[in-house]
Amino acid sequence: MAGLLPALVAVSEKAAELARRCRAEEPLFRLLVAEKSGPARSRRFLRDFKTLADVLIQEVIGHDLGTQFPELRGHIHGEESNEFRDAEGGTVTVRVCATPGDTAALLLSVLGPEQTRAAELLAEAVHQEVTLGDTELAGIDTGVSP
Repeated sequence: MAGLLPALVAVSEKAAELARRCRAEEPLFRLLVAEKSGPARSRRFLRDFKTLADVLIQEVIGHDLGTQFPELRGHIHGEESNEFRDAEGGTVTVRVCATPGDTAALLLSVLGPEQTRAAELLAEAVHQEVTLGDTELAGIDTGVSP
């Protein structure tokens, strides 16, 4: 698992940048909130919410680590369901697509066709490359097996 620690730090920075972009624009942040219902809803709360940002971040983590460490694919799980309702009442499964354009198109089906710029900004963050300047991380062996 050489490179695990740098990969974790890089995907953490990518997730933080995605959250920062969502938070920077209040109208964008409000677009991203969905109320949970049915079995996904916590009984501890009167109302329970998830955000598209939460789901995107967990999908980015699974995608990026699974790409870099194929033996981890299918073993990285988040707390949120990656399913959202579209404008027609259908279900959209949020995931990282092959290209920023494909990811933006998928996000448009959740956000609605009038939110093209928001979908593009989110897709750009999802597909951005993160370069770490800390060379010390590369030399640390975590001793963790898959």
